[in-house]
Amino acid sequence: MAANDPATRAEPSSTTDRNVKHVVLGNLLFQTWYQSIYPEDLVSKDTDRLYVCRWCFRYSCDAHAYTKHTRLCPHRQSPPGVKVYEQGGYSVWELDGEHHKLYAQNLSLFAKLFLDHKSVFFDVVSFLYYLLVYSDPNDPDSNYHVLGFFSKEKLSWDANNLACILVFPPYQHKQLGKLLMGVSYKISSWERDRSLIGGPERPLSEMGRRSYSRFWEDRVARYLLLHGRKAEDAEDFAVPQKSKSLKGLKRKHAHEFMTVQDIGLATGMLTEDVITALKGLSVVQPATPSKKRKSKDWNEATNAGHGTFVTVRKTTVLEWAKSHHMALWDPVKDEGFHGKWAPTDSDVSDGDSNESGDG
Repeated sequence: MAANDPATRAEPSSTTDRNVKHVVLGNLLFQTWYQSIYPEDLVSKDTDRLYVCRWCFRYSCDAHAYTKHTRLCPHRQSPPGVKVYEQGGYSVWELDGEHHKLYAQNLSLFAKLFLDHKSVFFDVVSFLYYLLVYSDPNDPDSNYHVLGFFSKEKLSWDANNLACILVFPPYQHKQLGKLLMGVSYKISSWERDRSLIGGPERPLSEMGRRSYSRFWEDRVARYLLLHGRKAEDAEDFAVPQKSKSLKGLKRKHAHEFMTVQDIGLATGMLTEDVITALKGLSVVQPATPSKKRKSKDWNEATNAGHGTFVTVRKTTVLEWAKSHHMALWDPVKDEGFHGKWAPTDSDVSDGDSNESGDG
C-alpha cells in the first residue's frame, strides 16, 4: 500500500466514479472521495448512503439494521487491541490484522472511500493497525471516537515504518496526521536496531508527499534548534515566544560539524528524507568557512571526501519555525506510551545523557 495522508485534501470535484456517494459514521454524514470495493451483493453499485459503525466499521445500506447493530456492537465500550499511547484525550491502539481480521477488513474497505492508492483490503493478516482514538477526558464515561489510523507490515524488507495512513475527513486539519506519523517513528526507533532507519512506504501519493515533507521539516528543525539542550528545556522555547525567551536560541553557539547521516540517525529519518526537509526549510547556505572556523572535524570530513558542505544557522531555522507556528517540543511524548513501549528509568537516563552535548 502506498502511504497516503489526505489530511489537507479537498474532496474531488467529480462524483461519477464513486459507487458509494455518502457515508454515515456515527452521527456524522459526509461525502466519499473515491471508488470502493464493497461486495456488490451487500452494497449496490449506486448507493447514495452507506451506514458504517463508528466502533467496528461494520457496514449496511439499511438504516434499521445499522441502528440495531450499534446498540449491540461488541466494541462499543473499548476499541479492539491494546493501548500503546495516550496523551491529552488522544490514544493509539494497536491491533493485529490476524487476530482481528474482520475488523481490519472493514476498516480497510471504509478507508478506500478516501484513499486513491490503497490496495490491501482482505489480506490483512500480515499487517498491524494503529487506531487513533479520542475520549473526552472530562467525561470518561462518554463514547470514544475513532479519528483515523495507520497500518504497517509486520515484516518489511524495506524497513518501512508505515504502509497506509488516513485521518477521517471530519477530523482533518487538526494536526492529527502529524501525531500518527510521530507515533510511527517512535515505535520504529524502539523496535529495531537504531542503524536500521526507515520511513513510509513508497511511492507516496501527492498528498502523502506534502504531508510528510512538512512533518520531516518540523522534525529536522526541532532537532537543529534543540540539539545539545536538555529535553526539559524545550518548553522554555515555545513558538511563538516572548521576546526575552528568544535570547536563549539567538545567542551565539560554537560551530558544530554534522553530516546528513548524523541528522538521520538522530531523528530516525532516511538520508533522502533529511535532504528533502532541509530543502523545504530553505535554510541551507553555501559554506565558505574562514580559517578560524575550520575545525578538526571539518578537515577530517574534507579529507574523507564527504561531498558538498553547507551552512545552516540556528537563527534562520528559528525564523522558519516562528513563521510556520511550529512548537519546538515533540508533540509525541515518551511518557505517553503504554505497555511494551512504556519508557523505563534507563530510557530516561539515556535520553538525558544524549541531550547533554554542546550546541
